[in-house]
Amino acid sequence: MLTVADNTVRSLCFQHLRMCALIAMSILHRLGLLQKFMILGTIGLMMSALPTYLYVSDSLRSIAAARHESVGAVPALVVNKVVQLMQVHRGLSAGMLGGDEALAARRPAARDALEKAMAEVAASFAAAQVPAAQNSAWTQAQQTWKTLEQAVAARSLQTAQSTAQHTQLIASIMLINEGLLHAYGLQTDPDADTNALIQASLVHAPMLGEKLGVLRAQGSGFLGRGELPPQDKGQLVVLRQRVTELQAETLRSFDRALERNPQFRQSMGSKTQEIQGLITQSLQLLESEVINATEFKLPAKDYFDHFTRTIEALYALNAQAAGNLTQALDNRVSNLQQSLLWVAVALVATLSLTTGVALVFVRSMTQPLAQAVQLSRAVAQGDLSGGPIAHGTNEVGQLLEALLQMRRQLTDVVRNVRGGSESVATASVQIAQGNIDCRPAPKARPARWRKPQHPWSNSTPPCGKTPTARSRPASWPPAPAPWPCRAARWWRKWWTPCTASTRRRKKSPTSSA
Repeated sequence: MLTVADNTVRSLCFQHLRMCALIAMSILHRLGLLQKFMILGTIGLMMSALPTYLYVSDSLRSIAAARHESVGAVPALVVNKVVQLMQVHRGLSAGMLGGDEALAARRPAARDALEKAMAEVAASFAAAQVPAAQNSAWTQAQQTWKTLEQAVAARSLQTAQSTAQHTQLIASIMLINEGLLHAYGLQTDPDADTNALIQASLVHAPMLGEKLGVLRAQGSGFLGRGELPPQDKGQLVVLRQRVTELQAETLRSFDRALERNPQFRQSMGSKTQEIQGLITQSLQLLESEVINATEFKLPAKDYFDHFTRTIEALYALNAQAAGNLTQALDNRVSNLQQSLLWVAVALVATLSLTTGVALVFVRSMTQPLAQAVQLSRAVAQGDLSGGPIAHGTNEVGQLLEALLQMRRQLTDVVRNVRGGSESVATASVQIAQGNIDCRPAPKARPARWRKPQHPWSNSTPPCGKTPTARSRPASWPPAPAPWPCRAARWWRKWWTPCTASTRRRKKSPTSSA
């Protein structure tokens, strides 16, 4: 049962396909060559439209993503600047709360610079249309900063408390920066060089700067107090090890970016080596003057300034990296736009060239076919005139050549037939003329059957004779024959055949016998 159903369905499908094929063939038989070529061109255009659309849409998405990344890099860079200034304020606050008045005198300037940077962050957030989550988190960070700054200014906090609260606030700001990187697609950049640069300058370097800032703040506080508790010494050792790990990760990311982009290597190659040397010197200073020191002879100000130079150099490298990143994203956008422009020009040129070539091809086929149709119709109507027609050697040219040969042969046949008919007509005329010449002369009629002359003659013949035709005027109509002559003609018409047959019967062999 299933087999029968399958066969039925298969036969119905075949019938439908056959019907569709017949309908399509009937439609195609009504179309001209130009229309058929237009249909083929439309099909080819539709086949090429899909990959073209995919390429154009992918390019447009890449352009939009690059522009989005470029927009998001600006507030991320400003947030990193806030983190840097917050770290400076943390170190100065720790030194101030530890009893170093030189660092306390520098704190208000750092505070003002930090508040100015925060105002720039708010403006950059508004310009970049930062998502609501990052805006709300930034508002909360601003409120926390105000509370912390008032407590530090009133010196109501201990050194460890100030450092911890500053560190917690910096961590929340860095989380905001991480959210910006994800919101604007900087973490998922498609190019290897820019992705490595983003990881180095916007991810690893800020974390490295934060750990260096913590070492700066804690070391300045210990040097300011002139003592290092054993538990704090262990924290410094662990923190130093973490700085070493972050240093290696940051430099590896920078090296990957510099290897893949010659412009990055040209602008930042020497600075990465400089940063590596500064970090190494700062860590050696930490070991010698704080961790392994038996006496704290180094002033807190000198320690703070040394670490500050290192951190500032690191953030300067980050700023230059952000500038290179923005330039690379702008170059990507311009390259993609130029590629789209060239693709559009190529498509227009290809379409124009294809259309022109198709029109030439169609004309090279339709024009000889039209000439062949015109020639065939002229021959069908009996017109064998016309000169040679230029044609090619393809199938259409061969058809036109065959039609021209047919016309030439028909012309020869018609010429021969016309010549033969003229010969036949001439011979017929000659034969008819010969028959006329060979006909016997008519017998003289009896005098009683002669046609009488017209009675109205203008002259009277002499001796009472009947006037002749010469004596009548030429304009006179012929005189009607008298009734005896008409009677004789009637009699001859009916009597002569009988007499002739009687004569023939008399001469027949049977009669004589």
